Amino acid sequence: MLGRIKYDVLNQAELELFKDRVQQLLSKRGIILEHEALKDELEKAGCIVKRKHVYFPEEVIERALSTVPKEFTFYAPDEKYNMKFPNEEGRFYTRTCTGGMNYLPVEGEKHLVNFDDVREWYHLTNQLENISFVALPSTCEEGVPAEVIDVYTLEQALLHSKKHIWIQPYEGANVKHLIRMCQEVAGGAEELKEKPFVSFISCSVPVLKFKNMDAEIIYQCGKAGIPVQPCSLPTAGANTPVTAQGTALAACADVLAQIIMLQILCPGLPVIATTLLFSLDMKTTATLQSNTEITFGRLICMQVFEQGYGIRCHSYGTGTDSFHVDDGQNYIERTSLIHMMAMSDASVLGGAGQLETALTISPLQLIIDNEIFGMARRLRKGLAVDDETLDFEELLAGKDKSGYLMSDHTMAHFKEMHRQELFFKGTVEGRDDANLNMMERVHKKYKELMANPREVVLGEALQKKVHEIVLEAEKDLISK
Repeated sequence: MLGRIKYDVLNQAELELFKDRVQQLLSKRGIILEHEALKDELEKAGCIVKRKHVYFPEEVIERALSTVPKEFTFYAPDEKYNMKFPNEEGRFYTRTCTGGMNYLPVEGEKHLVNFDDVREWYHLTNQLENISFVALPSTCEEGVPAEVIDVYTLEQALLHSKKHIWIQPYEGANVKHLIRMCQEVAGGAEELKEKPFVSFISCSVPVLKFKNMDAEIIYQCGKAGIPVQPCSLPTAGANTPVTAQGTALAACADVLAQIIMLQILCPGLPVIATTLLFSLDMKTTATLQSNTEITFGRLICMQVFEQGYGIRCHSYGTGTDSFHVDDGQNYIERTSLIHMMAMSDASVLGGAGQLETALTISPLQLIIDNEIFGMARRLRKGLAVDDETLDFEELLAGKDKSGYLMSDHTMAHFKEMHRQELFFKGTVEGRDDANLNMMERVHKKYKELMANPREVVLGEALQKKVHEIVLEAEKDLISK
């Protein structure tokens, strides 16, 4: 049986307790929301609205959850990168870091992400086989007003990414412009709804509070039928309970509230529950991503959504609190994290290319994570055990004095073994990198990828139309 290797933190009784406590938080504590149009929609659907407080009765919760689709597709500009959920091979999908504002180039000093970096980033992600979709980097381009930087960054993504794009808006007023750009590329609003090649991220302010910007994302995407990956970014010990269990509970409640709102607005809308947990180091007050304890919290969230609700879910699969690519802490933290999370029920694991608790992105780290994700995907797949894979008949016959190098069984299966391209596997005549260390091979791979021709996804006419929308957005947003 393939794909059965996994880690479950909760037993069945604990899982049911967890779901009950999540729903009690939503029905008894409720959420804080100041978006009037969204509150009106929720009240019409049976939610209890008292000024800025919204409460979700059990019947509303159950009705909304019944419409969450079990199967759906996230499309891509290049259809060979479309993603069917659940993954048909029982594996997970992967995505790049979102939110990292610093870029650590192969040569030169760390700096704020600019458009040259963004173009390099998408050129690499287009070629890396274990990166499934991409997030918008947090860009800071000279001459581009901060109010519209996400609009301009999306333009770069639409121009250059062949893979599904995950959009993080930075202003509530920008959401409609971001959606309009995507609809233009898709060929219209209905076309984008039918084949969404983008999804949005909305976030809570733990616990159970929602900024106007994130409420606007929920409202606009729900009305337009665009998938959302609703997110919670709690920090254990700071804005949520210090235990992994308590923080996981708060995160699940934050995300479930968003899913319910989205399903009220657009029943059947594809959603991916995205719980990105952190912890506070009580000695230094630093926010940490890779603390061992908080990994338990992520595993709990994955189990609650996938097993408890049948909702696809998403969390960090790689990352480190280290500032450095070539650093023991980095290697240990991200490898430990991905091997734990690969054995969860997660449908998506993210964070490729990130360092410094997701504040920095690195093209070299992106290439390394592509390798690590490949290993973890193989682990998740598991093994089939039967007489054929055991090679039982050949073993039973005992005719193996000359070994198995040339056996029919070896010929049938040897290509199944996962091979890490960048890992040294012994001296091979003619291999020119046998004496290179890991980082030297990564640098070599980077140069090879960058030497390949860069592509622009959109034709000239569509490029012009998208840029016209960008300029209209700038005029609208800056005037406000």
